[in-house]
Amino acid sequence: MKRLLLFGLTALVTVSSCQKSTGTDDGAADRILIGNVITMDKDSTVAQAVAFKDGKVLFVGSKEDAQKYRGKHTDVANYGTASIYPGFMDGHTHGYVAAQRYMEADLSGINYTPGAQMSDFVTAMKNYMDSNPGRDMYKGSGWSIKKGVLPTAAMLDAICPKVPMLLNSGDGHSMWINTAAIEKFHIDESWVEKYGADCVRKDADGKITGYISEAPAFVLIKATAISKEECIDGLLKWQDYAFSRGITATTEAATSLGSGSASTAYVDLAASPSWKLRTYAVETISESVSDAQLDSALSKVLQLHRENSGEYFQVTGVKVFVDGVVEAHTAWLKQEYSDEPGYYGLKRCSDPVRVAKIVEFANRNGMNVHFHCIGDGATALAVEGIVNGQNAASVKDGRNTIAHLQLVSPEDIQKMAGKHIIAVLAPQWAFLDQDEYSITEGYIGSDRAKTMFPVKSFVEAGALINLHSDYPVSVPLSVQQNFCAAVSGRLELNGEVLCNRNEKELTERYPALQAVTINVAHQWGQDDRLGSLEVGKVANAVICDADFLKDDVEKILASRILETIVDGQTVYPFK
Repeated sequence: MKRLLLFGLTALVTVSSCQKSTGTDDGAADRILIGNVITMDKDSTVAQAVAFKDGKVLFVGSKEDAQKYRGKHTDVANYGTASIYPGFMDGHTHGYVAAQRYMEADLSGINYTPGAQMSDFVTAMKNYMDSNPGRDMYKGSGWSIKKGVLPTAAMLDAICPKVPMLLNSGDGHSMWINTAAIEKFHIDESWVEKYGADCVRKDADGKITGYISEAPAFVLIKATAISKEECIDGLLKWQDYAFSRGITATTEAATSLGSGSASTAYVDLAASPSWKLRTYAVETISESVSDAQLDSALSKVLQLHRENSGEYFQVTGVKVFVDGVVEAHTAWLKQEYSDEPGYYGLKRCSDPVRVAKIVEFANRNGMNVHFHCIGDGATALAVEGIVNGQNAASVKDGRNTIAHLQLVSPEDIQKMAGKHIIAVLAPQWAFLDQDEYSITEGYIGSDRAKTMFPVKSFVEAGALINLHSDYPVSVPLSVQQNFCAAVSGRLELNGEVLCNRNEKELTERYPALQAVTINVAHQWGQDDRLGSLEVGKVANAVICDADFLKDDVEKILASRILETIVDGQTVYPFK
């Protein structure tokens, strides 16, 4: 699940201008924006102007009527034909992982280098070592399997035999490590027994290969976590990047808020005026938490929820990993893997009673549960648990979500719609490069591969959908790319035409735009405040030089974010 798609931007043609009025009305707006205002309200209103005052929307309507709110100190910006949207939002990202990756070698660009091989990642790490000599550990991220060749410790030992080297895969579910790292972290047969040979791989001679996935990979990620100070610096960089892409609010998926640097970093940032990226976090309940420990773990999340409910950082609930990912051979399928009869994947959470208990506890206490499900087997388990948990809590809509949904059975799509379970989708993943598609096809067969990443089926069933990037799994962060992937069968990126292998699952434009605005706000229980440009709501907005509802895909892909506004203030100006 490398999910790397790159594209270029064309030259900007829209000009913005600011001017001041000579009026003196005390009830005047702080700012008036004129342009193609796509409100995303329940009536699908398109207006000509929007006015802000004290961080809230004061007016939406015609540009003539907007003049009534123009006072002596009102800033008026005319964006011409550019479009003004509510602030874009992302239903599943990893800000903390992004913060860590700012401190590591970035290998992601190699994935779309023509003819890339595993040796190219090794060469990149050698160059990184040469530029950063003397470290006691080397880390990188963003690699993916090339030409079907699996990573080995020996490949890294050739350039780094004595210092631990740990490379996180682009999807975040695997680690590629050298022998020095194997020795430092005492990775031996006991790890194989604890986590399984599907996660800690051995060669034919019984030797640890250096290719580790899922739970043990996350153990290594936590063991090499950055400091709180580094985390704060990285999160501020993440915020700047998110604002530059038009993102004003996001889900922080699976940050370990109960311990480590992320917890105090987010809390400290949320108390400072420098943090304005509204972040709604979920706390992971690991499969390593026993049933006897579950009540205590859930109570800890509830405490975090109650202690962290501020304007710019909230703990909204629980995260549960049900399976892994297809390319690591760890997604949980209903039917056996094509390349390994009798094998159905990794069941990180396989007890529907446990899931129901988590959902019931969360929903009774005003929290939601956010599930990682790639395979259809994982989704079926999550749906069953959510339905039973919501029923036990006497809640019809617990704002519970299932993210990724690479393979989903039609009956589970219908169940999700009927039980108000939110589908958090990544349509850009349907545009797999040939290397990744070949791996996937080899594992699950061509018939199943062609049904991956449904979108339209959810919309037609009446389910609420959100789009997500899973950043930094998908780079660059691009609402334009994700939107166009949802509505178009082909994308031309960097001169390369990529095809959606499941074109029957394309959806209409308006549902796709809802899925990056008002629907995401609903996921967080914030749709009365965020997600649309309506009087009284928070004054978050994005100005873009393309109309997502009318312009062709090529223009949308090449469009630029001109300005991002949070609480009525510009946080990203176009330069």
